[in-house]
Amino acid sequence: MQQIAGHCECGRRLEWKTTVGTGHYRESACACGRRHDVELGASGWATVAQLTPERSVPLAGFSTELRAAPDAERFWFSHPLRGDVALPVHILFSPSARKAEVKAADLKVFHLDDVSHPTTARRRWIGWWQHRRRGERGGGLSPLVPPRVGRLPVAWIGRRTPSLASH
Repeated sequence: MQQIAGHCECGRRLEWKTTVGTGHYRESACACGRRHDVELGASGWATVAQLTPERSVPLAGFSTELRAAPDAERFWFSHPLRGDVALPVHILFSPSARKAEVKAADLKVFHLDDVSHPTTARRRWIGWWQHRRRGERGGGLSPLVPPRVGRLPVAWIGRRTPSLASH
């Protein structure tokens, strides 16, 4: 079996003995607690993303059931939501319940069932986000700022409401 190409942010080399999953995608766990989303490509196995564990996340919006799960694990990863700006995306995952919830910016929590690993939740959320973004590009004011995420404050600089402009 081929080795995984890559190192963890902590400096350790990723190893197969910590890898789980089947098919073209795997999850490799590092001793530091980070999980790596590993994918089989033309040149072999390579890390495509890293999930960083966190002790606490902004819990607003996450379900009480999942927050109270005794085996709940919390991770975050970066993903570009607005153009090229990468923002933190939080995952709350319970291995025993096989459930995960994903939250980014002011988006509503995305609920997932039948999830085996937090990297699986990441992949499914990104698939949903990309599908949603493609559907929103035809409408709205900007293809870079999805309506559900809100507007960048820069767009309002220099604008005045009619009631303020007349004073």
